[in-house]
Amino acid sequence: MNALSFQYIRLLVRDSAEYFEAIANKESKALGYIHGIAESVSNQSGIFEYFDNDFIKAEVLARESLEWFKKTSNKNGINETNSNLWFAVFAQSKYDDAYSIALKQYEIFKAQNNASKMIDALQGLGVVQFQKGNYDSAFYFYQQSQQLAIANKDKVWISDMLRSFGTLYRAIGDYQTAINNYRKVFQTDTRETIQKRIDGSYETWARMEFAELFSLTNQFDSAWHYYNLFDTTKIADKDLRIYLVSTGETYLLQHNYEKALQNFWRGLTMHRKLNDRNEIKRVLLDIAKTYFALGNNSAALQYAREGLEMSLQTKSRQFIRNGYQTVYLVYDRLHKTDSAYFYYQKYIAIKDIVVSDQTKGTFAAYKYEQQINLINNEKLINTQQLKIQQQQLAQSSFQKKILIIGFICLIILSAIIFCTISLKRKNERSLRELAENELQIQKLESEKSKAELRHQATELEMQALRAQMNPHFIFNCLSSINKFVLKNESESASDYLTKFSRLIRMVLTNSKKSFITLEDELEMLRLYLEMERLRFQYSFDYHISFKNEIDPENIFIPSLLLQPFAENAIWHGLMHKEGNGYLEIALSLEEKILICTITDNGIGRHKASEIKSKSAAKQKSMGLQITAERLALLNLERNVQTSFDIEDITDDRGNTAGTKVTLRMHYRDLTEMIA
Repeated sequence: MNALSFQYIRLLVRDSAEYFEAIANKESKALGYIHGIAESVSNQSGIFEYFDNDFIKAEVLARESLEWFKKTSNKNGINETNSNLWFAVFAQSKYDDAYSIALKQYEIFKAQNNASKMIDALQGLGVVQFQKGNYDSAFYFYQQSQQLAIANKDKVWISDMLRSFGTLYRAIGDYQTAINNYRKVFQTDTRETIQKRIDGSYETWARMEFAELFSLTNQFDSAWHYYNLFDTTKIADKDLRIYLVSTGETYLLQHNYEKALQNFWRGLTMHRKLNDRNEIKRVLLDIAKTYFALGNNSAALQYAREGLEMSLQTKSRQFIRNGYQTVYLVYDRLHKTDSAYFYYQKYIAIKDIVVSDQTKGTFAAYKYEQQINLINNEKLINTQQLKIQQQQLAQSSFQKKILIIGFICLIILSAIIFCTISLKRKNERSLRELAENELQIQKLESEKSKAELRHQATELEMQALRAQMNPHFIFNCLSSINKFVLKNESESASDYLTKFSRLIRMVLTNSKKSFITLEDELEMLRLYLEMERLRFQYSFDYHISFKNEIDPENIFIPSLLLQPFAENAIWHGLMHKEGNGYLEIALSLEEKILICTITDNGIGRHKASEIKSKSAAKQKSMGLQITAERLALLNLERNVQTSFDIEDITDDRGNTAGTKVTLRMHYRDLTEMIA
């Protein structure tokens, strides 16, 4: 009876599920059969969860079921109870409880070597981290889950993990990659993959999230196309509420505030009935935004405060940010300066944290994509090796057949000469093909060694990117922009923000290339120097010059190479100098060598080491160390000599007058790059 009830829950046939559960519960209590009671109460929890999304009742019943399981040695069915409990507490934003349940389940399934259940638990851990805004941790758990699914060739879970990655890419702002992931899911859908989403009660979520991505990219026609595919006349309230809020947010983006409010109100009523706190706080903040757009300050403030309070209770950083933003905007419109400034500071602080979460998520996504590319390359190499082995086996078989034919031909006297010549030619061709195959194997081994060097170079380039975009620099830039905004220096804030966004874009773009033009490298360097001059109130000047005729567009050098030296000069030499500082970057050519001299009139290395700025020193030395390792790898890969020297500059009296760095490197011209 319990088994029938459980299956009818999965088939979404409520009457039958309740009928068999009631009989099982009554008979189990009459017999004093504890395990039967535990399973029937677990099924009650599943009924409230699957059919009503009544998470409060589902949680109470799941915990009651676990108490019954404690009284019996028969634990069959306890995993389903834990799954019901996890979903119930997660929906109520009890993230710590949900994380503990999923982690405990993972350890149990790992001990049992149950791959499918391990994948489920890992995804649960990732979902919790995603809701808390820990996107890098979510990437980690999703990646572990995906690798297990691929290793076990579980197509259902592979499809589900594509959808999960889609939600993550949306959270970090990469909408196009998110759309591509969802498209792959729906294009490769089978009955099993669709049933998996139905069993997990997130089929409607997946469809709505896909439509929302088009709204977020202002492709409203496409968004409404997918919304209109959804038949709202045949669905329960637990799914209708998701559709209402999703379409309400699209109406809000299109400034159709009246329709947005209608949908938000209906969805909120259903959310409150089910105590789905994840969605309650979301729609409360949506309503606050809508009222703010309509100019209803009191209503906007009321719902923003309620949504903010719930977000603070659940520690949902992205929702906390949205709540603080709406509250400070309302107070600013009401000209309540003190309150507006108070909540603005709260907003800026949490916004920096969310930006940091998204940045860490972006790096995690980049690392994930690199690993996927590496796996695909390894698969390609293995496929090629397999083909070579198959060819060798085929050739071996072919040679045996030739020998048999040759032996028969030798017996036939009339064809002795013809067979001898034919066999000789075929043997020569086989030897030649064997030699070519051995040469191909050697070539593949050589390419594999080169691939390892390229992988090492990629890792160092990624480290160079992290060193150049270290959190101190990013947060210093954001703080500078904030300072200009608070001082009402809008032009300075706009100028600084424009340079900052352009620098970040160029760094991310050029970090994917092994070589870039000298012109692009100098453009990034100028942007960085201009931002540092503006942030340090023009306390230093700089000049970039060419000592002989140089065509920057025709010279290609390793990316992200010059900035660490300039950054080191500013932070170690010029920042602590009294009076105006000066930085000179001079470039010249000698045959196939590019010489870059970076000279500053700062305090010198000896005095800089005495100043206690340990965190900054660590950051800069790390950047120079990474650069040195990249140069060493370049020397090894191309068999060239690339180096840099650092020396102190002294005046006529022998006093320190600055520092000079001389960097020598082989470069590539346009002809070499094309070749």
